[in-house]
Amino acid sequence: MAKEDVKSVTVLQSDDDFGGSPATLYGKSPKSTKKKKKKQARALKPLEKMVFSMAKSYDKSSKEYRDRHEKSNKKKKNGWIKDFPKNYSKAMSKMGGMGVMGVKLFE
Repeated sequence: MAKEDVKSVTVLQSDDDFGGSPATLYGKSPKSTKKKKKKQARALKPLEKMVFSMAKSYDKSSKEYRDRHEKSNKKKKNGWIKDFPKNYSKAMSKMGGMGVMGVKLFE
């Protein structure tokens, strides 16, 4: 077996019946890997935060609409089209106070 095939060798050493502390004999332990720093300009941070929160709220509202859509379809024939205005408005209310074009006016 070549050295390149094995990434690390870890041994569990314990005095008790169960558990133990891991000791890495060869290679790097998984915990020692450093998390990479996010590459982003400081000026774009607030914009990214706003866009990400907007995407999360759209995701939440679209899931709400899909759930209501399926429920309406199961309840009655062509239920999704009959209940569309109600389902859509309730899903949009789940967006959480979004104003014009998805931008929060008041926090």
